Amino acid sequence: MSLSVVMPLYNREDYVEEALASLASQTHLPREVIVVDDASTDDGARLAQAGLDRLAALGVARTELLRLPANGGPSAARNRGLERAGGTVLAFLDADDCWREDCCSEILRCLQGYGLDLLVLGFAASRRGDYFPDLAALRDEAVSLEGALHRLPRVTASASHPDFFMGRASNVAVRRSVIGNERFAEGCHVNENIDFWYRVAKGVAKGGDTPARVGLLAEPLVRYRILPDSLSHRRCQDWRQLQIPPSLERFRHSDDADDRRLCRTLGQRWLTFAMDSLPDDAQRAAFCGAHGALLSHFDIDLPLLWRAA
Repeated sequence: MSLSVVMPLYNREDYVEEALASLASQTHLPREVIVVDDASTDDGARLAQAGLDRLAALGVARTELLRLPANGGPSAARNRGLERAGGTVLAFLDADDCWREDCCSEILRCLQGYGLDLLVLGFAASRRGDYFPDLAALRDEAVSLEGALHRLPRVTASASHPDFFMGRASNVAVRRSVIGNERFAEGCHVNENIDFWYRVAKGVAKGGDTPARVGLLAEPLVRYRILPDSLSHRRCQDWRQLQIPPSLERFRHSDDADDRRLCRTLGQRWLTFAMDSLPDDAQRAAFCGAHGALLSHFDIDLPLLWRAA
């Protein structure tokens, strides 16, 4: 079993060295590390190459810096890396995040030791109190295997739970074979990770195994950095710039209870973000007027002030 790590990079010169250093400090090195530079305009690509050279010197079998000719967004970068990855196991690491030194070894140990197809990792964010998972909130979703490792017998139900985060902080490792033809939704930058991993999880759940071979490792193996200029956290001045989460459109006509709960969870987060980030009541009212029907379709209540907007 071999692990490939894909790192999308766009203008993260202040952080990419530390991210790659966290891979260099692994107790079990990955077999392959691919950095996909999404047409950065800073010095990040040069720093990434230096980090990759260090990884190669330490014994990583294959390293690559893939430089895209035009900026296509994080989903495009992840897809290009995914398509070039050759390991039997695939994980992503964002260029402003870090892995704990035993992350690689724990991924391989859990996947191989328990025959798992997909493993969701715990993370701790730079913002105080932002930690996953809250096992108390997920007590009906997770079954203990050993120590901090749990099995998720109903993976799509777990993934649609309001307190579950599969894809935030790129906190998933998966056997490459179960991804199939699934790809990140290019051009999207709102919950695109969650949308991708939910589709992969649905494929695992339909694979014939009972229960699904999905694990949750409740250890903070990923250090997740929240930056104010990230696409999903920056404040918005115009409601039209707030993209619809792709899952809401993808599953709009689905009758599956888990699909609908996922959309309800993501739609509520999207609405809350809009209400918090838009600059004034006129913008909030316009957002509710444009998207009220979609949100109501998933039983999401609009703020009382704008229900008739």
